[in-house]
Amino acid sequence: MDKSFDDDNMMNGYPEENDKEDILITDEVIAVIAGIACSEVEGVASMSPGIAGGLVEAFGGENPAKGVKVETKNDETTIDLYVIVKYGYRIPDLAWKIQEKVKDTVEALTSISVPVVNIHVQGVDFGE
Repeated sequence: MDKSFDDDNMMNGYPEENDKEDILITDEVIAVIAGIACSEVEGVASMSPGIAGGLVEAFGGENPAKGVKVETKNDETTIDLYVIVKYGYRIPDLAWKIQEKVKDTVEALTSISVPVVNIHVQGVDFGE
């Protein structure tokens, strides 16, 4: 019988929570979460992929983190979002909504502190 998950190491069927410090969430995972949260804000037309993201898309790949740059230093995470906004939305209000949505979503899903969310408006979509 495997003793790695015996009664001494389990509580109600789950491992004890003393190993929380060993979980590593990469910047790429944070970028995906931030990109999805940003795209859910009304008024965001799309994310600007940049050069690397454009190459991925050109070869038929899908990049859920396109338009997102994440940098973690000293246990603080900074997120930069490169967005294209829909015509008719007030950019300062939209930027504030994006910042709040991304910060709240990333912190809720990862328990990582996000003190800075920078919004870079790359263009305006006049479509439809």
